[in-house]
Amino acid sequence: MSHYTCLARRAALAACLLPLSAFAQYSTPMRDVENPDRSPYMESGSMQIDLNFQNNFIQLPTPPGKRYVIENVNLSCASPSTSDSFPQAYLSVLKMTTSSSSVGYTLSLSPLVRTGPGAFGGAVWTSHTILKAYSDANGFNPDGSGAVYVNIFHSDFTARPSCRATVTGHTITP
Repeated sequence: MSHYTCLARRAALAACLLPLSAFAQYSTPMRDVENPDRSPYMESGSMQIDLNFQNNFIQLPTPPGKRYVIENVNLSCASPSTSDSFPQAYLSVLKMTTSSSSVGYTLSLSPLVRTGPGAFGGAVWTSHTILKAYSDANGFNPDGSGAVYVNIFHSDFTARPSCRATVTGHTITP
């Protein structure tokens, strides 16, 4: 193949590809984090389930004046009993319908799965749920608390497990 034939083919290829670069424009989309009404939200809390009880609640702080968009709930429980299990977990949120009334909603979370042995015996259980839930701050409490709860159930009432919940998402101004 001669030098001129090779050069002609390269020139033809370049001529074909050149118009495509005109269509490759870049636009900068508006990011949600630049929205002044939207702020990242992450809270966590912990609790222990007492002996002879099947469940307990983790209350997560909710300052007034914001609406929470909850996108992820992570749960982790450690039980001293290897026969314990955590078959049910629920997320409870609050919607203020007026300044003097509210409606509560309860959503099922993914069941906790045993992930391995505990550091000092027993077992560790975890769960991760991706969802979209909304919660207003509790208008009946001055600090807005009492709007977001996680309720975790377990099966071995002779054990006293400890659990932790982390909720992530963002806040918006209603």
